[in-house]
Amino acid sequence: MIEKSYKDGGFKAERRSFHIYCTVCDSLAFIRENTIDCANDHLKKCITKRCSKSIQKNTKKGGVLSRKNISSLSSNEVDVIFMSYSEYPSRGYRIYNTDYEFRERIAYSLFNSAKIIQRAWRAFKLRPETWVKRVWNMVRNDGTPDRKKYLGIFSLVERRINPQNQEEYDLYIDEYVNCLKKAFNKNLAQKYIKEYLAERTTGYKEYNYYYSSNWVEMKKYQLYNRLNAVVYIVTFIKLHQQGYRIVTFGDWSHMLKCLANPEYHHISKVNNNIVVNFIKSSEYARYMCEKAGKHYPCDSLEINYFKSEYSTIIEGNFIIIDFSDFNNNCEYVQRVFQVLNSLLK
Repeated sequence: MIEKSYKDGGFKAERRSFHIYCTVCDSLAFIRENTIDCANDHLKKCITKRCSKSIQKNTKKGGVLSRKNISSLSSNEVDVIFMSYSEYPSRGYRIYNTDYEFRERIAYSLFNSAKIIQRAWRAFKLRPETWVKRVWNMVRNDGTPDRKKYLGIFSLVERRINPQNQEEYDLYIDEYVNCLKKAFNKNLAQKYIKEYLAERTTGYKEYNYYYSSNWVEMKKYQLYNRLNAVVYIVTFIKLHQQGYRIVTFGDWSHMLKCLANPEYHHISKVNNNIVVNFIKSSEYARYMCEKAGKHYPCDSLEINYFKSEYSTIIEGNFIIIDFSDFNNNCEYVQRVFQVLNSLLK
């Protein structure tokens, strides 16, 4: 996102973004100019801020950092650090009007701070990869074509390629019509179908005009659903390995909390209602019978532990995830399984 923006299937040098994703503070950060220097400046400030507590711990009561285990600086090095990296020269302090002990104390303070920042940065880079990071890597590499990702930033209205091709458009229309037929009686369904098709009399267009606000909302909606699907798959697998079966379909952030601390997030409270997030694997069949209002065991109730009718939409379709049969999944879920398998090797 630095110095370039994504447009028409490629990175352009115009219409630059003024946001970067900062890996230190783990957030989208605003920068005053779209340049590498500004991005690096933000990164350095984040590292310094995160290291401030570490620096304080290494400071004595008098405010002077310990020199223990730090290599000695020569008098020339002390003067170079003092003049080049401290703020005192800008205040009129020079070598000729300050004593050596003062310059030495400032130089060691800066020197030790730099060493601490270096250690903290190495520790940050070498820290164990979190599940949040793994999930984001899966979403980034889930094989979704660029034309479907709503890439780029623009103002007002722009002509963009349709994220759906002709075949996907026709399939979406047919599936939506079938949903209307199932949801309403014959006369009412025909009425809604007629109105729905009338709105689409122009048919499929390879290129459409999009408002920037709509483009952003479509991107957010698509990314939210992709995140939900990937997090659900990860949570299902990891909880199953611990002897649990997830039975809720919540927000992706909530599911990651369950994964991070299963005991604490076993149940949750939503609008004064108690919601069970997951149960012991051995109790899943009984749970499904109780949910259906059946006595346990119930032979007439089909219970498939490894098949989830997960309620999220991917590319316009509700998806079903079958953990026991790779081929019994949509193309998107199959790609996620493949990415997940490669990341966990």
